[in-house]
Amino acid sequence: MSNVVKLPETGSQNGIEVEDAPSEFPIPHEGCYYGIAGKFAFDACQQSEADPMGVLIHLLTWAGAYFGNKAILRLGDVEAPPRLFSVTASSAGGGKGTAASPVRKLMHDYVNVQLRKLGLPLILYRDGPMSSGEGLAWAVRDPADTDDEDGNPTDKGVPDKRLMILEEEFAAVLQAARREGNTVSAAIRRFWDTGNFSPLTKNNRVTVTDAHVCFVGHITYEELVKRLEQSEYATALASRILWICVRRPKIVAIPESIPVVKMLHYADEVAKAIQFSSDVNELTLSPESLELWSTLALSLAKVNSPMSERSRVQVLRIACIFALLDCTDQVMPKHLHAATHIWDYCLGSVAYIFEGEQNEDEGKIIAALRKHGGLTTTQIRVNVFQQNIKSAAMNTLLKSLETQGRIKRTVKHRSDGRSGKPATIFELIRY
Repeated sequence: MSNVVKLPETGSQNGIEVEDAPSEFPIPHEGCYYGIAGKFAFDACQQSEADPMGVLIHLLTWAGAYFGNKAILRLGDVEAPPRLFSVTASSAGGGKGTAASPVRKLMHDYVNVQLRKLGLPLILYRDGPMSSGEGLAWAVRDPADTDDEDGNPTDKGVPDKRLMILEEEFAAVLQAARREGNTVSAAIRRFWDTGNFSPLTKNNRVTVTDAHVCFVGHITYEELVKRLEQSEYATALASRILWICVRRPKIVAIPESIPVVKMLHYADEVAKAIQFSSDVNELTLSPESLELWSTLALSLAKVNSPMSERSRVQVLRIACIFALLDCTDQVMPKHLHAATHIWDYCLGSVAYIFEGEQNEDEGKIIAALRKHGGLTTTQIRVNVFQQNIKSAAMNTLLKSLETQGRIKRTVKHRSDGRSGKPATIFELIRY
């Protein structure tokens, strides 16, 4: 039996009116919905207005928080813990909170009950806001380095540093990050990288080591584009986040929750996976996955854009979570494939959210090169833009496409033996 869940097609379904996605909206590959996480996302959306990709990314991030950073996928010197920072973006009223609701209910009302029965500790949970790095650090702080009169630390700190945050006002986080002296951006980067953070403050100094912080943020397209300006969106902060477009895929007059019997089943499966992860010290790629990864890694590395700077590590982290949900310490090809499909959706989401007129012009160039095979600068200016583009603007477009690894330039000298400036030919890079 296949572990891939096929989503229903858009259109009219059982009398329920379905909202068509805009043509540019990213369409997830069915391979995203692998295993128990994919099945839950499908069931959660049967009789609700939740977006399956929104539900899926909430569950993967939440499960990763429970798994902690003990079970880490190691590949040479690369470490990929099951730790994700995700942000769902939509239009106002697009269903970000609706996607979070079934996952929060599953984890709080069902999985936590199962974990108590198994004698396993629960993780920390916060609703936000993530307004400062010091606030984040305090939630997962180490014991104080000062002792009381009995020789004990004046602050015992937080022993279990697994923290899940649902930040429903991510715009406020980006706004806070812009304020001079605010350390929330630095803290997010440190917690994604290593889990270690020690802000240099004069008073109330806090040190954090080996924390495992995960979060899902919610934001509208308008707020995201406004708060995350081009210069900032190219920074290291944005490349550590999985950007997920969500929408209201259909209108349901009377929504229904997943039946209790099914919720109990999913809770049992997730709790078993959490218990399994507590006994795992290291995950590895299976021999088949190593062979697959040698190809995938090269492909991922060739996509050169600010948001894809950490594409390989992001894919490995997602694959790690899929493997742990399957209660295995070996990442199999099916886990890598599912993770890669999700990453492709993230790239599609980034394009949908951030691409403006310049990116539309890039698309025109790509289409022309795909049709003609290779064009000179003059041919691009005439055939693509009908000469209605300045040289500086077109040079910027061509340099951007080269930087992204999508086109290449070659210089060809005249073949007729006559003197003259050689022609520069632009062609698509085909993998």
